[in-house]
Amino acid sequence: MTDGRGAALIDIIVATSICFVMAAIAVPVIGGTLDRERTIVGAQYLAGQLQRARLDSLKRAQSVAVRLQVIDDRTEVRLFADGNGNGVLQRDIDRGIDPPLAPVEWLDEKARDISLRINQDITDVSGAALSAGDDPLRIGNTSLLAFSPLGSSTSGTLYVAALRGPQMAIRIFGATGRVRVLMFDAQTRQWQP
Repeated sequence: MTDGRGAALIDIIVATSICFVMAAIAVPVIGGTLDRERTIVGAQYLAGQLQRARLDSLKRAQSVAVRLQVIDDRTEVRLFADGNGNGVLQRDIDRGIDPPLAPVEWLDEKARDISLRINQDITDVSGAALSAGDDPLRIGNTSLLAFSPLGSSTSGTLYVAALRGPQMAIRIFGATGRVRVLMFDAQTRQWQP
């Protein structure tokens, strides 16, 4: 009962219950949106690094490569230039012949929890089925994605994602060195730009 000066206990309980229900509804939506935005930022950052390597290659008139390494669920990104005219090679990097152009960068420092990974069952951009946990680096038997001064590059696909949330792919077209970012639509099972 109220005496006109305050709320009854039942009113407080109902109002509190409504607040808890609204919070329970909002938290997963906000969490999903954050995963989506972080994944987009991470994919766009990585695509930007590839474009940077492509432009550096044209500017320097020598091959430039992006080395991508997944170490403990983190992705290391580093650019290297060809130091002896035979392309950027891991053995030349190890010997100091192909110098780094910038310090090591970590993808998850640009977009939290984002790495090269496949976090769900998807259809590969080329049509093959891929499962969660499969190799996200699809550029052959190397961790180097190279760009030549003639405009061509290594071709392939890089898969970028958080532990949960949307799956993104970065396609690199070898003949032109063009880079394209795509998002997987789980409902239609199609890749969308």
